[in-house]
Amino acid sequence: MLETDPTRRGFLKLTGSALSASWLTAQWPAMLALGQTACQARDNGSVFVNLDSNVAADLAAIAARIIPSDDTPGADEAGVIYFIDGALDTVMKGAAGFLRDGVAELNRHARKNYGNERFAGLAIEQQIDLLKQEDQSAFFGAVKFLTVAGMFAMPLHGGNRNLVGWELLGFDSKHGWQPPFGYYDARELSGG
Repeated sequence: MLETDPTRRGFLKLTGSALSASWLTAQWPAMLALGQTACQARDNGSVFVNLDSNVAADLAAIAARIIPSDDTPGADEAGVIYFIDGALDTVMKGAAGFLRDGVAELNRHARKNYGNERFAGLAIEQQIDLLKQEDQSAFFGAVKFLTVAGMFAMPLHGGNRNLVGWELLGFDSKHGWQPPFGYYDARELSGG
């Protein structure tokens, strides 16, 4: 498992570097394990492993603003919060404190600007207003990344419940296509 610097600076270095993709590739076995646990938790409606219910509600509300539900399913229907909870137990373990601190800061802004203790308790318009103020922050970037990953990942990773993310993209989830896949494959198979 990759050791991570639990500070904000360390998190920024990790997410902003060109090595992030290779880090994610190296963590793929852990992502598969995460998936099994998160998928079971999502489908069973289990309590969260790494998040308390208030922080989970706030993160779920943020995810619902990033990919809202309208005439198509959004982050709520995809069960993105279970993906995030599972990620904080494995590949994003070093980011758990960072995300909790970010939620706490967002809640301070909710109290100051709207008199509400929790981000999740704000009206949608108020949530959007606060997130517009945060949209360039490392915290928002991390939650956005986790939301998109949870929305479009393979369902066994805890998000993308009932393949709603893939349906939005029009993705055909058959993972065994028949050759020829393209021009070069057809030429190779024909011996030419």
